[in-house]
Amino acid sequence: MPANSENYFPGLEGVNVDTTRLSFVDGQKGNLFYCGYSIEDLAEHCNFAEVAYLLLHGELPNQQQIDSFQEELLAERYLDPHLKSIITLTPKDGHPMAVLQALVAQLAMHDKEIADRSLEAKRRKAIRIIAKLPLVVTYFENVRTGMRTVEPRMDLGHAANYLWMLTGEEPTPEAVKVFDTALTLHMDHGCNNSTFTCRVVSSTEADIYSAVVAAIGSLSGPLHGGANERVIHMLESIEELDEVEPFIDAKVASKEKIMGFGHRVYKVMDPRAKILRDLAGKFVVADPEMDKCLKKANLFYKITEERFQAKGKMDIWPNVDFFSGVLYKALGLPRDFFTPVFAISRVVGWVAHHFEQMEDNRIYRPRFIYEGAELGRKFKKMDKRT
Repeated sequence: MPANSENYFPGLEGVNVDTTRLSFVDGQKGNLFYCGYSIEDLAEHCNFAEVAYLLLHGELPNQQQIDSFQEELLAERYLDPHLKSIITLTPKDGHPMAVLQALVAQLAMHDKEIADRSLEAKRRKAIRIIAKLPLVVTYFENVRTGMRTVEPRMDLGHAANYLWMLTGEEPTPEAVKVFDTALTLHMDHGCNNSTFTCRVVSSTEADIYSAVVAAIGSLSGPLHGGANERVIHMLESIEELDEVEPFIDAKVASKEKIMGFGHRVYKVMDPRAKILRDLAGKFVVADPEMDKCLKKANLFYKITEERFQAKGKMDIWPNVDFFSGVLYKALGLPRDFFTPVFAISRVVGWVAHHFEQMEDNRIYRPRFIYEGAELGRKFKKMDKRT
């Protein structure tokens, strides 16, 4: 046990590091709020642009405000030809998250306002990042698959344009609604790892691009944003429904993690998982392969609920990654695009937290508890070392 262990909190669990007005996670009751609004209300009644405006401004927009905000996003819905050429030269087997990191850094180098530290310039840079991230990943998909380059459309919303650029086909209203809702659910989530990373980097007064690049790196980890990709690997490794229960038994017996289950904060079911589960039930029924995938996912949920949650034995409720992976597969997204989708949504929360951090900034400087060799060790010259 380390010295001063009463001040030792592994992973900073339970430690309040700052205040925020952006989102609140109630892990005991299973509630999530953005700026005071329940995630259920926002997911049902708002689109991506409205919720993004809410997080950036603290209030839901009126018609004039949302029209102006959408015009700002549309004005940045393009990629510089040089950026396109960089994507063309990117290794086709590279992971899209690595492409995102590299291109956000490139965006910084192309931004003529990079040295402007005024609030107005920072806000314009935030809009650029939000608008261009989806273009980076969809353009990369066009290039690596050899598909013709699909240019963005100005008559489509944020979610619809992403699906259009990914496939070159007009998305159905149902697909747009599902994807738009998924983006809304991922936009912010308290002091999660990538948001904390963003705020730590921001606290050094680094530019907003650097903070986003660091946050993308955090999100790429399998214990954070990368879990939804691994959920599909897990579900596809189970061929039949009667294999689900033995699979769960084996994982529990070996104390292995079940991907898409469990959360550091939630002690009940993740509210985002509830919304996505309902959406999946309505959206994937027409596809036999996806219907079977959803049945396996629902059986996972049923078995764990009956055997563990209902008896209070384990806190292994499904989290947002579990059903989002099923939905993204149903939407036809490439598997390695699941986490980038997380990023193009969560970037709104990141930039909002960047602004909040800078309002009353104090650089983060926690401490380690030293457990190394005895202090004051006697130094030995090279010829005396064994």
